Amino acid sequence: MKRSLVILAVMITILLASLFIGISYSAKRLEFAGGGIGQVNTSGMDITLAVCNPSFVPVTVESVESDMRGTSGDYGSLEITGKMVSPHSEEQLPGTLGFTDSDTMKTFVNRVLNNESNVDFNSTLLIKTKVLGLIPYSYEKNYGFQAFSNLVFGKGKWDCQSNQSYVSDNMRQQLTLVQARMSAAGLLYSGGIAGGNDTTESANETNSTGNNSISSGP
Repeated sequence: MKRSLVILAVMITILLASLFIGISYSAKRLEFAGGGIGQVNTSGMDITLAVCNPSFVPVTVESVESDMRGTSGDYGSLEITGKMVSPHSEEQLPGTLGFTDSDTMKTFVNRVLNNESNVDFNSTLLIKTKVLGLIPYSYEKNYGFQAFSNLVFGKGKWDCQSNQSYVSDNMRQQLTLVQARMSAAGLLYSGGIAGGNDTTESANETNSTGNNSISSGP
C-alpha cells in the first residue's frame, strides 16, 4: 500500500510538473510586434501591438505592462490591454505608450529613428496571461533600448505566417510624422508659429491627398 501511494504521488508530481512546463511554454511563446500608431499628444501615443500565438493552445493576454527607466530617471510607461489569442493566430492589442513629459517623448522618438542602441534605458515587461482561458501565468522580460523599440515599433521574430496584416510595414514613416508634429508643436509653444494650441491627431490619419499627416491644431 505504501509503495502504491509513493508511485501515485510521483505520478501526480510528474503530471503537475508537465502541466506547468506546458503552460509556461505556451505563454512564453507569445510574440509581439509593432502594429501601428494611433492618437498622439505632447506626452504619449496610442499604439497597437500585434501578438502572435504560435502554440497549439489558446492563450489569453490579460495585460502587458512596463515601466521605462534609466539611471537618470523615468521615461514613462507602456500599458497594453489584452484579449484571447487562438492557437496559430494573431490579434491586435490596443494600448498607450506614455512619457513623463514632451521632451522625454521627443528624445525617445529621435533615438528610435536614429537607430541608437547604447542608451541608458531598461524596460521590464510584465506579461499577464491565462492559458486555456483558465490557468493564470505571468512572466517578465527585460529589454534594452533597441530591443524595446524593435518590440513596439518593429517586427522582430514572427512565426505566425497565415496572416501578417496586423504587423504594420510603415512604422518608421509613422514615427517620422510623430517627430515632425512634435517639432511643429515646439515651434508653436516657443512663438515660432503664430497663434493656436496643440491638439491630438493620429499618426495614421490621412489628408485629402491620401498622404499620412500629423498637424497642429488651429
